[in-house]
Amino acid sequence: MAVSAADVKKLRELTQAPMMACKQALDDADGDFDKAADLVRERTGAKMDKRAADRTANEGLVHSYLHTPTPGMPAKVGVMLQLSCETDFVAKNSDFKALAHELALHIAAMKPLVVSEADVDAADLDKEREFARREAIESGKPEHIVDKIVDGKIRKLYEDWVLLNQPLVTDDSKTVAKRISEVQGTLGEKVEVARFVRFEVGA
Repeated sequence: MAVSAADVKKLRELTQAPMMACKQALDDADGDFDKAADLVRERTGAKMDKRAADRTANEGLVHSYLHTPTPGMPAKVGVMLQLSCETDFVAKNSDFKALAHELALHIAAMKPLVVSEADVDAADLDKEREFARREAIESGKPEHIVDKIVDGKIRKLYEDWVLLNQPLVTDDSKTVAKRISEVQGTLGEKVEVARFVRFEVGA
């Protein structure tokens, strides 16, 4: 049974487990979502938050950030971020606003390309996977470890490209996804990055 990107995304929201782990679990469960959720929990120790997965975040705010390294000089980097939640009440909360600022600052510094793994272009991913495989083979790596090398390269690529996978710039002991999950737990509502755009002069 074909696994939909929507189910992979929903399972990731439910478990905060890596996207590849969620897809593998759905594949192994033949698309059975509940069975896949159990597999992810067994394999990763993920804690489920079914409330967050089933809710819709239709409120929130748009936050803008301009990075000015030298006072009085023009800003060279700017970020606009849409952070979503469930209610207008939470959108006005100081912790929610602080998270929006923290994430915008992170985006300015770390230059992610997309919000989640599901947003990575499949064609780009295939090209990177093929390049990594060819590089490993040409360097004389044994065939039985080539796949592991390729998987490692793809994980690193996700960390470079994907906002949720990146170590948080203000605390690299946790990922951006983990930080959002912490605030979500404090506020009691689903919180998610809907979209962002990063501008840089000369880039």
